[in-house]
Amino acid sequence: MPVAKSYTRAQWDELVRSLESLPVKPEAEQRVSITDAMKEMRLVIGAVRKKGYTLEEIVEHARKKGVDFSVGSVKYALYQSKKEQPARQAAKEPARGNAAPSPRVKRVSKADVPREEVVRENQKQDGGKPVSRPGSMVMRDAF
Repeated sequence: MPVAKSYTRAQWDELVRSLESLPVKPEAEQRVSITDAMKEMRLVIGAVRKKGYTLEEIVEHARKKGVDFSVGSVKYALYQSKKEQPARQAAKEPARGNAAPSPRVKRVSKADVPREEVVRENQKQDGGKPVSRPGSMVMRDAF
């Protein structure tokens, strides 16, 4: 069984001091991940795609310039997470004028009914005993 390594407090303190004293690396020498680079390049890639180029062609062009990544990694990096997406605007009702109402009728399913109403229908779950909490379940021991 491998033994966990441990170091003295003095060794950790020395490491911290030496890391803090490192000079700032020039920006041209700093490493950038594909995800971080894509966040900065979203607009450029969007503009190139509007010119008619595919992601495959963009990736091939990058390979020729010495930057190697896959189409999948570009798609993943370009996908905005929910944290990055701007708040959605409220949906505007389309102006219909004198047009007839939509013929589609929304069907109500049990999933569409608010939870409180479903619970009220099933108030007596445990053989007629009222349940103290909505949706709670009574477990019975078989022993």
